[in-house]
Amino acid sequence: MEKVIVGGSDSYDTEQLKEFFEEGFRRIGLDVAHRAILVKPNLLSGKSPERAVTTHPLFLRALIETLKDNSCAVFLGDSPGFEPLERVLKNGGYTKMLRDLGVGITPFDQEIVKRTEGISPYREFLFGQDPARYDLVINAPKLKTHGMMGMTLGVKNTFGFIRGFAKGRWHLRAGRDRDLFASIIVDIHRIASPAVTILDGVLGMCGDGPSSGDAITCGIVGLSRSAFALDAFIEGHLCPGAVLPVTSCAARHGLIPEYEVIDLGLPPPPVSFPMPRACATDWSLPRPVKKLLRTILVRKPKADKSACRLCGICAKVCPAGAIHLGEKSPVFNYSACIRCYCCQEMCPHEAIRV
Repeated sequence: MEKVIVGGSDSYDTEQLKEFFEEGFRRIGLDVAHRAILVKPNLLSGKSPERAVTTHPLFLRALIETLKDNSCAVFLGDSPGFEPLERVLKNGGYTKMLRDLGVGITPFDQEIVKRTEGISPYREFLFGQDPARYDLVINAPKLKTHGMMGMTLGVKNTFGFIRGFAKGRWHLRAGRDRDLFASIIVDIHRIASPAVTILDGVLGMCGDGPSSGDAITCGIVGLSRSAFALDAFIEGHLCPGAVLPVTSCAARHGLIPEYEVIDLGLPPPPVSFPMPRACATDWSLPRPVKKLLRTILVRKPKADKSACRLCGICAKVCPAGAIHLGEKSPVFNYSACIRCYCCQEMCPHEAIRV
């Protein structure tokens, strides 16, 4: 039976986090000593850590120090949504810490074709880095809401192995079919096959995530060999009764193992944890009904003219080519828009609303 280790921390205290990681590794029987390890955090964009957009640098410091204490060679990599990895690390306050700790920076900028017989209709995926190059992959996601998929936790975080704008092509292939996109994410996660997923939920994000939501103190840390099990538990803890697309897809295909929860001090959930306004809440309905409701009710992205600086990033990242720049703000072609909200996710000025 898998184990989901959960605990609490009201701050990013290094020693407290290191104790949790060491105890978590012991409880799940993971020996990390003398391994070459790739740490895959959530480095969506170079915003301040207090915005809760990325895995907090102090969380990563505690994790990396734990690995270094076990004589590991540590590498860190991701493929941010739009900015170069180096800029995200610099703007987010990671660069000096990683240099001081002797961590190798690994941009996901290669073209590695990975093949799988998975649950989606697709058999080939273009990765920006080959996880098989390392002895272990440690998945270090941020606890955040997500406009299209409800939440981005452990399984969704490994979508970052897809390099750069290739992510947009997967959005385009899936279109408005969130179940299909969930199956793609599940296949990518199973290829990446992290040895352990360690969730930073000390400071999380609610509302219109994953980049424009509200930071919220959750005080949660979690660890499991199975990201499917960890995600299922966290979703149930924060949003009782909600079964979001990735977890729902995993459950249909028997990918969520039986698991026991080992509670090392999990705090109660926040009194209120608002989900994204764009997030569907109809997952338990029959598929034909869901399709009709989505067509009618799913929110459209809109520009906030007072915040827009006409930088053009929304148009560049739109996988459907549904945005062009007008004289004062972006103009949306809603018949082409697939409601992936990449425009909102990547806008550096938070000028896209849903």
